Amino acid sequence: MATIPGLVLSHTQKQPDAVALRYKQLGIWNSYSWSNYLSEVTILSNALKNLSIKKGSVVAIYGNNVPKLIFSISAIQSLGGVVVPIHPESTSEELKKILNSSKAETLIAEDQQQVDTFLTVENDCNVKNVIYLDGRGMTTYKNDKLNSYDNIISNSNDSSIENEINAINENDIAFYLYDEHEDSLYKVSHAAMINNSNKIVSLNTLTAKDSIVSYLPLSIPTNLLFTFVTSLASGMSLNLPESNQTIEKDLQEIGPTILYAPSFVFKHIITSISYRIESATQSNYDRYMGHYKLLMEIYEREVGGNASVIDRIRKTWIMLSTFSPAKNVFGLTKIKHAFVSDGVLSKVNFDFFHAIGVEIQHSFGQAVSCGCIAVQPDHSVSSENVGSAMAGTEIKINDSSEVIFKTDCMAESLDNNDNTNDGWVNSGFVGSIDDSGNIVISGRKEDIVTLKSGKQFSPESIENLISCSPFVKSSLIVGNGQDGNSVIVVIDPNSVNSWADRKNIRYTGYTELASKDEVRDLIKEHISCVNETLESELKIKRFVVLHRTLIMSQGEVSKTMEVMRKNIEVNLKDVFSAIENNKDNCKVNDIDQLSYELNINKI
Repeated sequence: MATIPGLVLSHTQKQPDAVALRYKQLGIWNSYSWSNYLSEVTILSNALKNLSIKKGSVVAIYGNNVPKLIFSISAIQSLGGVVVPIHPESTSEELKKILNSSKAETLIAEDQQQVDTFLTVENDCNVKNVIYLDGRGMTTYKNDKLNSYDNIISNSNDSSIENEINAINENDIAFYLYDEHEDSLYKVSHAAMINNSNKIVSLNTLTAKDSIVSYLPLSIPTNLLFTFVTSLASGMSLNLPESNQTIEKDLQEIGPTILYAPSFVFKHIITSISYRIESATQSNYDRYMGHYKLLMEIYEREVGGNASVIDRIRKTWIMLSTFSPAKNVFGLTKIKHAFVSDGVLSKVNFDFFHAIGVEIQHSFGQAVSCGCIAVQPDHSVSSENVGSAMAGTEIKINDSSEVIFKTDCMAESLDNNDNTNDGWVNSGFVGSIDDSGNIVISGRKEDIVTLKSGKQFSPESIENLISCSPFVKSSLIVGNGQDGNSVIVVIDPNSVNSWADRKNIRYTGYTELASKDEVRDLIKEHISCVNETLESELKIKRFVVLHRTLIMSQGEVSKTMEVMRKNIEVNLKDVFSAIENNKDNCKVNDIDQLSYELNINKI
């Protein structure tokens, strides 16, 4: 009978001294064996009994991936409770929505930031107890609901909880998962989550000897499945970096065999390489660019089955002299499986990783499907699809070109949103199925653009092409009801900064840099190249370089950095209006209460 705490107990019995969890704190890596893991879960479970946590209790965990929150999941579930993971950067409105929809009465928060956010909505929620992990900055707080994690467990004991764990049924609810795109909560059983994870483990032959990194919060359903649950299902070690700011160094030190991340992380790796090269000496810059061009030429011949012995020798030399050191810097040397969570990488980025030996595997899933319904098999070389349906899953395309599916690992909505038809679930994504049975995802159904001519298309494919440039952080196509496409471009500050320094362009900050003519010309050149790959109706006619990046707290990007179009249209209504009215410039009254002048440039 497989349950989350049951897996912890099982691994403790089979391999008590094997490493279960690693966590970096103050620059030092700390390890927990499976027996240490169970000990921490046991102490916390006994402590939570004193707070009346029992079968059916709903407990929210609110913070980053730190060991105490990881242990909290199994501790809560050991008592039959339900865990509600909440993203550490969730706004007060999101927090209130999740707490009230889940009817959580206990909240375990990481530190002052999360506690302060809760206190702004305290009177609108039914939370009776708040347990905080880090009390720095909170010594003057006077609130009877607040309890220190350390104080809670100081009154606990290490009495065995094996009987409690064995009493949990695999069909009991393990998690309430929040889908920010649908603004809905889904309840997921232990069996559904673990069975889905076992499919991934089996398909990719993952073992206890592997190691995986989880630096995205576990509140993201797909990340919860691919990292936390999969580490328990396989027995591999789960590694928690110190912070997103230290991830590159942490990855290098960990040297994981499994990497799971959304597309923006892989894009960030390429961007990081780019701005390091931009700031290199001219000779090193020229060498890298020459080697990159040669590498991709050889890769194309490899894919086509036309690579010669000379090609293999030249590639070995290029890798040893240029790209193997780069792989090592980003901790990619030992990677056997690199899963991408959201849709597909652009072909340029996908091909680059495969060329250097990092085999990207696209996947597709949502909270309602327990995180995954399709994943590319090992050694796939297609940048166009997200793989075929996993075992126990059926996928087809309905008359509206929407991807619909059935799966034996389903979640149920808490918000009474019935998204099914005779057992078939509407994914909200448009797509197709190719001749090999692989699923091709075009984009979200609600984002489909209809030009004035009646031409319909998904903007994400074009945005992927634009954003494959290391100088572009994100982009947004504007075309509904228009004669042609325009695009809002957000430049990447790191790579464009390095490029500007190399070109001796002076600026005082992001806003001034984005307004520079040289930056405009850089972006224009890239978009012109993208246009060469597009059919005539879809070519981009105008673009605007935004004066700032998109802001997560304003709902402009998701927790995995996907653009949230509806919110952007509201926040940047002046830009959209100017584009729609064919203006050459516009005045933006932005969310910071300041005004900015932006040029709308023709291609």
